[in-house]
Amino acid sequence: MHRPTRKTMLLTFFLLPLCGSLVACAPEATTPERQPAPTAATDTRADTSAYDPVSVARRYFQRLEAGDFDQAYAMWAPASSTHEGGPDLFEKSMLAYQAFDGEATGEARTEGAAGTLYAEVPIRVSGTRRGEPFSHEGTMTLKRCNDVPGCSEQARHWHIQTIDLERE
Repeated sequence: MHRPTRKTMLLTFFLLPLCGSLVACAPEATTPERQPAPTAATDTRADTSAYDPVSVARRYFQRLEAGDFDQAYAMWAPASSTHEGGPDLFEKSMLAYQAFDGEATGEARTEGAAGTLYAEVPIRVSGTRRGEPFSHEGTMTLKRCNDVPGCSEQARHWHIQTIDLERE
């Protein structure tokens, strides 16, 4: 049986942390990881927002249905007209709904342009507003910064740019 010498033990003691440091400094893989498809159980996970615009749409509607207007408002892109109106106006406009139900009705169609990704998610909203029933279909357009230099982690997450609805 081979017994390690003091010199071998000292080298091991000093080299193991160095190897760990080198692994930590290694560049990350450039190919994106494949994300699992969202399910009802995973729709509310915040970590899917950077990868799946449909889960963002679902989470937005869940927050509206729960009356969590501050968090729903925070999902809007900073340059959107809804975000520019401010959180008080957003909440005031949402209080006109006595009942609200929203859903993503299909897969997102994603396109890229100059470092920004845009996704259109087909949606349907229905409920009661000021005592009157309503039902609309349309699209929710989301955007996020592509993985380019200078893009913050927050900007890499999907944010709502617009919601366009048509009456049924």
